[in-house]
Amino acid sequence: MKSDEERNKILKTIINECERHLLRMNNAYEKIGPSLPITPEKVFNLSNDEVEHIDQFIFRFSKLQDAIGQKLFKSVLAALDEDVVNKSAIDIFNRLEQLEIINDYDNWKELRDIRNDVAHEYEENENESAEKINLLLKKKVQLEKYLNDILIYLKKKRII
Repeated sequence: MKSDEERNKILKTIINECERHLLRMNNAYEKIGPSLPITPEKVFNLSNDEVEHIDQFIFRFSKLQDAIGQKLFKSVLAALDEDVVNKSAIDIFNRLEQLEIINDYDNWKELRDIRNDVAHEYEENENESAEKINLLLKKKVQLEKYLNDILIYLKKKRII
């Protein structure tokens, strides 16, 4: 069993990772801004720089969501002395909801599904690609909210 100090160190490391992904995701988002909205006509006519910025956004969105869902959720509960051993992702999410740290599993699942669709089907069909890229760009705020809600809770409880 890890000490409080060890759990808090792990939690802070994960938070730093999430904040790095968030910073880089937002940087890519700013650079995509002049190209928005991405239309089906634009998908195959994007400049190399625009493609790089979109790819970076998708990559960082994915990394941030993975870090939050696979690491931060568990680490927050561990910092609260909650048992996370052998808990499924849905059980962990449900416990975070019960504690009113985060909410709306359906929204979280939708974010993950959209991200997976974009990552696997990007650049195959211009209509679908444009729609999914724009949707993912719109969902940025929701992903950020999960991280911000956790940070607000942890600060309020004086854990970080």
